[in-house]
Amino acid sequence: MSLRLSRRGSLVIALVLAVAAAAAWAVGPWGRGARRAADRGVSLYNQGKYAEALPLLQKARDGGRRDGSIVYQIGYCREVVEGKPEARQAAWREARTLLEKEISEPGGATLERLYYLAKLSSDEGDFERMRQYAIQGVEQFEKGPDPGALTGEDWFRLGRMHDFLSEPSESEAAYRRSVSAFTKTPDANPAYRSLALARVADLDLEAAQPEAAAAGYDEALKIVPGATHVQPFRSAIAFLAAGRYDQALARFGEDRDPDTMTESQYGADLARKARDVAPLEAQDADGVPIRSLPPEALEQRLKEAAEGFRASRAKHSWKPGDPLPAELAQQQKRFVALLTEMLARTGRIQEFCLRQGIADLVRR
Repeated sequence: MSLRLSRRGSLVIALVLAVAAAAAWAVGPWGRGARRAADRGVSLYNQGKYAEALPLLQKARDGGRRDGSIVYQIGYCREVVEGKPEARQAAWREARTLLEKEISEPGGATLERLYYLAKLSSDEGDFERMRQYAIQGVEQFEKGPDPGALTGEDWFRLGRMHDFLSEPSESEAAYRRSVSAFTKTPDANPAYRSLALARVADLDLEAAQPEAAAAGYDEALKIVPGATHVQPFRSAIAFLAAGRYDQALARFGEDRDPDTMTESQYGADLARKARDVAPLEAQDADGVPIRSLPPEALEQRLKEAAEGFRASRAKHSWKPGDPLPAELAQQQKRFVALLTEMLARTGRIQEFCLRQGIADLVRR
C-alpha cells in the first residue's frame, strides 16, 4: 500500500513540476517580474516619461531581459534623464551587438530593430551601414506584402528611414501617414505620435502654412508636455503667424538656444504689439495678400510701414503705456503684419531692424 502511494505521489509531483516548467517557459527565459517591468517600462518610454521608464527598463535588463530594444531605450533614457551621453553611447554599443544578433535569426528583422540599427549607425557615423538598414526597412515593410497593416509607429520609423536615405518627398509622405494612422489608435505610442505631429508641423511651417503648423505643434505639446522635439523658437513663429499670440509669447520665452534667443526677444515684443491691435490683416493696404509678396517687395513695404508707424507715433506724441489712437493702431497693425511675415519666412528680423534703424519700433 505504501509503495503504491509513493508511486502515485511521485507522479503527482512530476506532473506539478512539468506544469510549472511549462508556465515558466510560457513567460520567456526571464522571470515574471522582469517581463512586467519590461512591459511597464516600454509603455512609459512610449509616453515620453523617460525618468519613470528608466528604472523599470534597468530592472528588466537585470532580470534577464537583455534584448537590443530594451538596452537601446535604456541608453536613450540615461542621456535624457541623467545628462550622460557617454552612458548612452556605452548602452548603444551593447544594443548594436544584441540587435545584430536578433535580426540574423529567422523572423528577427523587425522594423523596430532595423530602425534602431539605422539610428545607431547614424550616431556612430557609419552612414553606409545606416543606409543598408534603412533600405532593408523600406523594402521589407513599406514595399512589402501588406503596407496597409502598418501602424502609426511603423510609418514614423519609415519616415526617419527615408530621412536617412535623403528622400524628402517619401519622408514627408510617411510622416503624414503616421499622423493619419495615429488618429485611429491615438494611445498606441504617444511619444512617436508627438514626434510625427512635430515633424509634419515643421514641414507645414516650411510650406508657409503656419495655421496648420501651429495646430500640429499644439497637439504635439499636449500629448507630451515639454517635448524637446518641439523647438520653442520654431513653434513660437508658427503661433505668432497664426495669430495665437499668448502661445507665441510663452514659447518665445522658453527659448534657450543661443542662436535664436535674441530673435525670440524680438519675436516676443512683436507678439505683444500684434496682440494689442489684433486681428492683423492678411492683405496689405492696397489689397495685395502679404504672403504673396516677393522678398524685395516685402522689404520695401516694410520700410514704408516703419516710416508711417514712426510718423504716427510722433504725431500723437505716443509713449509706452499710452492708449493707441485709431490712426496709430492702423499703422502699427500694418507694420506688425509685414514684420511677422518676414520672421515667418526667414526666422531672422534683428539684423534687418538694426540695419534699417527700426529696432526701437519693435522693442519699445
